[in-house]
Amino acid sequence: MSRKRTTNKGLPRRVYLKNGAYRFLSPVPIRDPRDGILKQWIHLAYKAEGESVMFAALSVLLDDKSVLQNGMPYLVSEFRASKLARYSKEVQSQYRQYLSVIAHVFEDFDVVQVTTKSCADFIRASFRDKHNTARKYAGLMYKLFKFAISELGLREDNPIAQLDLSDYAAKRRTILPTHAQITEIRAASLVGADGRPTSSGRVFCCLVDMSYLCWQRAIDIRTLKESQIDGDYIRFEPSKTLKSSGKKVDIFITPQIREVINRAQAIKKEKELVNPYLFPTRKKLPYTGQGLSSMWDRALERTNITDNIVFKDLRALGATDAAKAGEKMADIQMRLAHTSSKTSEIYIKESVPGTSHLQSQLPW
Repeated sequence: MSRKRTTNKGLPRRVYLKNGAYRFLSPVPIRDPRDGILKQWIHLAYKAEGESVMFAALSVLLDDKSVLQNGMPYLVSEFRASKLARYSKEVQSQYRQYLSVIAHVFEDFDVVQVTTKSCADFIRASFRDKHNTARKYAGLMYKLFKFAISELGLREDNPIAQLDLSDYAAKRRTILPTHAQITEIRAASLVGADGRPTSSGRVFCCLVDMSYLCWQRAIDIRTLKESQIDGDYIRFEPSKTLKSSGKKVDIFITPQIREVINRAQAIKKEKELVNPYLFPTRKKLPYTGQGLSSMWDRALERTNITDNIVFKDLRALGATDAAKAGEKMADIQMRLAHTSSKTSEIYIKESVPGTSHLQSQLPW
């Protein structure tokens, strides 16, 4: 039985007037919705704002399921606060979107109530025809429940561990652009729909050329800094593997790569863009993933190409061309900064036939 109040009589349960403000005293620390910091005293309103403001803030707080410590919204909130910082900015952005969906779908579930069947139903209903997305959600949910087990102690098993994903096999991308198609896209990027030169076309062409020549991911090309160019080499530290394998690759600057660098630096000088990036925007920042995709899509729309070609296909095209030219798989793997040759083989989109010199003879 709770003790009767001796002060702050007439106020809602657990609400106190303290230092000129109405505050909610939580039995255990919870995250303040205003700043996401764990607190036991949650500010509701200043006394001067009146009780109506306090009651409104209290209603919002008590309706916020992310503060209920057994619920899925709470688990999502804690995971977001504790784990997201370890990932790259692009992964963080994607995970925030996925976590919001998970918190909404499982809003009325306690963490222990989520079963393998309920996870399977969610994935089937939402991503039946989106196999890659289904696997990404399953991977994130596995991490989410692992966090619930090991760090929050909210359950003892991981419902994703028994999830059957055999119906969601990742589909290998089979589209490989031709050299003629890339040439057409480059040309289309230089002239807008109005027939006038585009402001970003020349930089876009540099990005395309550098991506094909170096085979690095789009994020590592568009954020390339001048400081990474040291003498005869460019040092790439792939963002995707920065916190896993940590693989790095120094790419020798061939005459063609040097020409792209010179071209990009000349554009910077012409536009008086003094900053550390080799391919900056007019705002002196690197292109965002969305910005680069938009430039690619606009150029593609101005061509007669109907294939669903994307910027990242340049990485596969470069690796495939090298394999067809007879380069060793070990060298291709090194340049792609892969830890496994099997992963590198995924990028070889066209079969590269071997050459047989066996001299068979008729026995008769």
